[in-house]
Formats: sequence, C-alpha cells, structure tokens
Amino acid sequence: MGDRSSLIRIGVVQVAVLLAVATALRAYTFGDPNLFIDEAFYFAAGNAMHQGAIPYVDVWDRKPFGLFALYYLIAGISNAPAAYQIAATLFAALTAWVIGQIVRLWSDWRGALGAGIAYLFLISAFQGFGGQSPVFYNLFIATAALLVARSVPDLQAGRVPRAVPLAMLAAGLAITIKTTALFEAAFLGLFAVSALPRSHWPKQGVQWALVGAAPTLLIAASYALLGHWSEYWQAMTGANLSADRWDAYSAQIRLRLMLFALAPILALAAFGWLNLKSEAKRFVALWIVSAVIALAAFPYFHTHYALPLLVPLCVAAGAFLSRKWVGAIALMALCALACTRAPPIDHTHTERSIKAMTSLADAINAHGGERGLFVYEGPPFLYTLAEHPFPSPLAFPAHLYHSIEMDVSHLSTLAEVQRVVAARPGVVVMTKVPRDGPINAATFAVVSAYVQSHCRLVAEVKAPERLRTDQVLVWGDCR
Repeated sequence: MGDRSSLIRIGVVQVAVLLAVATALRAYTFGDPNLFIDEAFYFAAGNAMHQGAIPYVDVWDRKPFGLFALYYLIAGISNAPAAYQIAATLFAALTAWVIGQIVRLWSDWRGALGAGIAYLFLISAFQGFGGQSPVFYNLFIATAALLVARSVPDLQAGRVPRAVPLAMLAAGLAITIKTTALFEAAFLGLFAVSALPRSHWPKQGVQWALVGAAPTLLIAASYALLGHWSEYWQAMTGANLSADRWDAYSAQIRLRLMLFALAPILALAAFGWLNLKSEAKRFVALWIVSAVIALAAFPYFHTHYALPLLVPLCVAAGAFLSRKWVGAIALMALCALACTRAPPIDHTHTERSIKAMTSLADAINAHGGERGLFVYEGPPFLYTLAEHPFPSPLAFPAHLYHSIEMDVSHLSTLAEVQRVVAARPGVVVMTKVPRDGPINAATFAVVSAYVQSHCRLVAEVKAPERLRTDQVLVWGDCR
C-alpha cells in the first residue's frame, strides 16, 4: 500500500511539473491572434463551423476532418485565440506525461520526467509552440504506444486485453487529425499482432485494422450521405496527389537544417536506446523507423514536420536521462540548446501582435468590411476578428496566391478569385511583399487590378507572427 501511494505521489508531482513547464514555455503566446498562419486558419475555420460552415465544402483544406473537429470543439468554448493555445498547452503536457509513462516501463522516474521535459522544450524549438496539428495528435499516438507496450506480456500469452483495441482507436483518431499518422498507427497494429501466437494473427489483425480505420470510415461515409463525397475525396486524395509542391534543392537544404537541429536529441536517443532491453529496443527502434517513414512520405522537411518524430526519440532518450548526474546535465544542455532556437519568453510579441491585428480589424470595419472582406494574402484570422464570413471556401490565403496550390481543390482557383472580385468586396487584404513564391500570376493580376481600380489604401500595418513579420495592406472603401 505504501509503495502504491508513493507511486501516486510521484505521478501527481510529475503531472504538476510537466504542466508548469509547458505553461512557462508557452504562456507568452496566450492571446496571440496571429501566432502561426496554419493554426490561425484552423481556428478561424473552427469558428466558421459554428456558423454552419462544412469543411471541404464551405472552407477547404487538405487536412483531415479530425483537425477541423478539434478546433470546432475548442471554438465552442471561446472564439478567443487563447482558447486553442491553452488547449494545445494541455495536450503538450499530457503527451509529455504519457511519454514519461512509456519510459517508466523500462526506466525510473528520473528518466520519465526528463523525457517529458525534453519533449516540451523540443516541440517549441521545432515550431510546436502553438496549435500545430502534431501537438494534438502526438497525444493519441503516444497513448496508443503506451497501451500496446503495456499489453505485450498479455499478448505473448495469447490474451487480448482491452487496452489493445483502445490503442487502435486512439491511433485511428490520430489519423483523422494528420494522415501521415497512418505509418505509426500501422507499426503499432503490426507490433501488437506480432506479439500474439501466430494462430491469432488473421482474426485479430483484421479486427484491429477495422477499429483503427473506423473513425476515418465514419467520416467518409458521413460525407457520402451528405452528398459531398467528391469534395471530401478531392481534399483527402486528389489534392495531395496533384499538388506539385516538392522542390529537391530546397528540400535538401531543409533536411540538413532539420538533421542539425535534431542532432542533440538523436545522440541522447542513441545512448538511451543502447541501455534498453531487447524487447524494448525493438519496440522503440521500429517506432522511430515508422515516424521517419511518415516524415519521408511528404519530403518537404519543414521544421514542424519533425514534431511527431520527437515522441519516440524522447522515449528512447529516457533511459539515458535517468542517470543521476550525467542525465541531469544532458537534459539541461538539451533544454538550453532548444531555447537558443526558440526563446520561450517574449513579453512584447503577443502585445504587438494583438495591437497589429486589432488595427487591421478596425480598418476593415471602418472602410467597407460590411460589403465583404477578401483576405487574398494576410492573416486568415482577420475573418473571425473582424466578424466577417469567408467569401470563398479557399479561405487559406496560400490556396489563392501560391501557384503550387493552383486548382488543387475541387474549385478552379482563378474562377473562384474572379467570382469573389466580381461580387465587389468592400475590403481586400494583401501583403506588401508576397509571403511565398512562386506567385499565382493570374489571380494576383485580377486582385491587383481590382484594388487599383476600385479601392484605396486605407491602412498599412506590420503584423508579426512568431517566425516572421508581414507588412499587411488594407485596401478599403472599394466601389
């Protein structure tokens, strides 16, 4: 009884420490309406869903429905950006705790706590300081991994604990948030099946595959019943297959930078992995391989694409971080290096962002926003902040101005821009310098001609994001 109460106390302390660390690292972001363009769009979409918008039909993106659903649920609590940022902090802290629970299967509480803290520092360094999708779905994959790892002795004895189908369901939910989670989900399913006696393989393999696929199949069936199968199919498959978004030269540069940034945790993970026993070694090694395959499946190697890989790497590092002095020194060095990449405290950034976004929203509403708002380039959260609906399902600006996104949805990009402009929106938002290239010359020409002929420049505001600052132009009083 004493041992159990001691374990509970240690567990409570670990949760409290991890939540405190997560909050300390991320609190300065709370309330920032323009933290990172991706998540600002997801949250704007979540708010639009409360006004009746249907993903892929009224607001389009290639992300799976689960991500929209998460942001919809968060927006139901509050439409203030702090809502999703606090939710992301809780998800990050819980993921760190689950990582620690996996480490505890093979190591002690020091390694568990160290691995969780390392994860929290590293995700900020890899652009997971807000609500990027892996910050959410990493929790589901980590939970599934914990449940499978705990179940191995039962599976080897021919018993199937309830934890395994729950693990498959958790992994299936992760897939509905980010499609590439499929590779880690497949690893977990195959590992669980392989732990069973061979006579159990066909039956359990099919059952667990169906459990994991159930969330995606349910979503797909719902769209088919609603009569929107074609929009859903294009978003989930056609858009990812047709978009020519890969440039070998730039991808190689990003990969080198990513590997350089990953080097410290890769080293600690290697040292920790060597200290694991054979079954744990196999589990962790295969998990890392599946996460690497997921990363390579879409080889753009943007920094935040490494976020899922950090989970098994931190698990592997846990055994090394359990060393009393060496582990503590290694953890402090890792956290310090992470802070050089993403300083966790910037008291003025959120204030500047709020001020800039408020100025933009005020300019929109004072100069014709009631006649329609069109954000061609700029912060998509302006739609929510200025309280105006999306004029097009292509509400994520890159789908309008970036040539590699041309016609990847079920809509013609040029025709959609022409339709929006023909409706004579009262305000058009653009950036002074294009965010990314190559620019869609056709849509840019249409929008530029409209603002030059029908609008006047009413505001020019520096709008900071966490990783960049854009000079945003508001063309208003359009006639």
